[in-house]
Amino acid sequence: MKYHFNFNRYDQYEEAFYGTLLTLGNGHLGIRGEIELEPSLYGTTIAGVYDYAPYFYREIVNAPRVIGINLFFNGEPINPSTHKIQKYERELDIKNGVLKTTLRLYSQHNGVIQYESTRIVHGKRKNLVILKFKIRPNKSGNLTVISPININTANPLYRPEILVRHYTVKKQRTLDEAVYVELETTDGKYRIGIASSLITDSEHSRFVNKSVNCIAEVFNLEVEEDEEYEFIKYIIVDFISNSDSETLNLESRILNDLRAVRKAGFEALYEEHRSYWKEMWKIADIKIKRDEEAERGLLFSLFHLMQSIPVDSRISLTAKGIHGFGYRGHVFWDTEIYALPFLMAVFPEKAKEMLIYRYNNLNAAKENASTNGYEGAQFPWESADDGYEATPSVIPTDMIGKDVLRIYTGKEEHHVTADIAYAVELYYKFTGDIDFMADYGLEIIFETARFWASRVRYEKNKGYVIEKVIGPDEYHEHVNNSFFTNLMAKYNLLLGVKYFELSKEHEKWRDVTRKIGLTEKEVEKWEGIAEKIYIPRQRDGVWEEFDGYFELPDYTVDLYGLGEHRLPPEIRENLSRTKLVKQADVIALQYLLKEQFDMENIKKNFNYYLPRTTHASSLSMPIYAIIASWLGYDDIAYNYFLKCAYIDLHNLYGNTQDGFHLATAGGLWQILFRGFCGIEITGDVLEIHPHLPPKWEEVALRFYFRGSLIDINIQKKRVMLRVVSGEKVKKIKIRVFDIETLVAPGDKVVMEV
Repeated sequence: MKYHFNFNRYDQYEEAFYGTLLTLGNGHLGIRGEIELEPSLYGTTIAGVYDYAPYFYREIVNAPRVIGINLFFNGEPINPSTHKIQKYERELDIKNGVLKTTLRLYSQHNGVIQYESTRIVHGKRKNLVILKFKIRPNKSGNLTVISPININTANPLYRPEILVRHYTVKKQRTLDEAVYVELETTDGKYRIGIASSLITDSEHSRFVNKSVNCIAEVFNLEVEEDEEYEFIKYIIVDFISNSDSETLNLESRILNDLRAVRKAGFEALYEEHRSYWKEMWKIADIKIKRDEEAERGLLFSLFHLMQSIPVDSRISLTAKGIHGFGYRGHVFWDTEIYALPFLMAVFPEKAKEMLIYRYNNLNAAKENASTNGYEGAQFPWESADDGYEATPSVIPTDMIGKDVLRIYTGKEEHHVTADIAYAVELYYKFTGDIDFMADYGLEIIFETARFWASRVRYEKNKGYVIEKVIGPDEYHEHVNNSFFTNLMAKYNLLLGVKYFELSKEHEKWRDVTRKIGLTEKEVEKWEGIAEKIYIPRQRDGVWEEFDGYFELPDYTVDLYGLGEHRLPPEIRENLSRTKLVKQADVIALQYLLKEQFDMENIKKNFNYYLPRTTHASSLSMPIYAIIASWLGYDDIAYNYFLKCAYIDLHNLYGNTQDGFHLATAGGLWQILFRGFCGIEITGDVLEIHPHLPPKWEEVALRFYFRGSLIDINIQKKRVMLRVVSGEKVKKIKIRVFDIETLVAPGDKVVMEV
């Protein structure tokens, strides 16, 4: 039952929490899991559809709710919030991407209504949502089923009391077999079309109701006691950019798709959907022997991460995915550093598309750099569909906007630019994709190196400094010489040098340097800057997080606690004046650039910074868990792994209602992959040095390396590796327990220590 998650509690005030956990999606659409028989503030998430918003520049649109159903039996509304519940069960089947609901409700006239539904957001047909439901009353009577498209959804602004609707209704149409609405975002950039069709084999009368809030099909039936009545609701949701040239208009395309799915029928569509998830899990599944709790939490997290993988390069993975509207649907460094490594290894084509999203917005990044007085490309801290900076500078904290919270991350958290360059090279390490580098990757690396060359300032006795920044530890703003930022900038510059030299060996790569006017002289300048970038001091082997950090008052916390609520008020209100760290910062850098440090130095820094880290960000524990596993701190590594695995199931941060913690899901996979399994890429060599938790007997997983699919079983002192597929002549160099060998497609090797 590791793929099945059951929820048996109904509380209308907790529906938003369960709404996130039970979300279904396919990268294009997201349908939250609130029960369809109740009203909801949440509509439909359509990946890539944004609109201008006060303060937040652009935010993802809370599009119309399409999944709702209203039931009336003998004129009485039937729903769990107003009736005594005899049975309430919701089951999320992550193996097949299916949400099932079973209800038995007492009506106010001593009747019992049984309701069952099956919900899918189709994996292959990206614009299709299906709700199949059955109703069985224990008395005869009149049943009314209302199937609406709710066109009154809105986004909360800076307070939940203030709502902004991001679309206007342009068209409402009634057809013999469906209802159709067409909307336009208020900025005029996108058109959204939605068609809904309710069908049943039972004898019924059909009406259509139109209002300013919805357009709905209304079915009226005379029903018999203990008879079952089945309905299927097919929904097609899609959009176009108003700048696109369409050979077939949106309405015709959507209605044609609707007719096609009605003709195909539920069973065939359901089987298509199940086969999609079968193929996904064939690659992504992970087995942990002797630890079902860890395995279930990991698979639950990966399921929600896979549901959110964008369908193309128009948008990247957002912080909260297709699950909700937290962080306004913006893209952060979370994607490149936490989520993309999983995709690079398991779904490399999807990782490539997300990096192409960054390339598609390279011109916006160049404009951003120019606006701020720099050269090259400066990627925004938060971005949406157009690639411009989407971080608000202020957020009001009261109703009238008099009191505001100032946000400096958009102006100062510049490390995101180097993080993206880092991800480009990591993708190349995994895939060896020369064409990607020629078409996209090299230009990103070179233009980001140009940014850093212009961002530094030379200071006598120090070298090149980087002033007024924010590192991953966001408690401390306007700092000079962030250890993380300076070293990532240096790394970015040296990547530019490295790939300029390598470009001399590839004609297509040389074309890139010519295209952007990159010269030997400019690259020599990058190398000179990198050699002289100032790195903060060490004290007893501990790197200073930024200039002046060591002079701050000290404060430490319990290693196993989370967040700021455990701090006394006088500390909580003055975090920037203490040594407390929000999340892994120096330690994050040592994780990313592990090869630049010895384990003794990493250990000293880990021991120093861990008790000073609050883990107020969900991004913190994955990094600490990985390094803890390297250092043999098994209790810490495993404790953090489980917390990450259940971060949303247990609502550890109290904000699951805003969407799923996708970066943590990616980080969770990295704990297993780089931490417990000890899998590293060193040059062209795949290295494996296991650090399994004591209770784990074996881990089995699959991933791609340089175009070959690898099947691997890891025990503490034994590794079995098989190359499932790949180019026949291509051999992979592996190093396990410091023993090196070559493995070709079809080969199986077993190595023991």
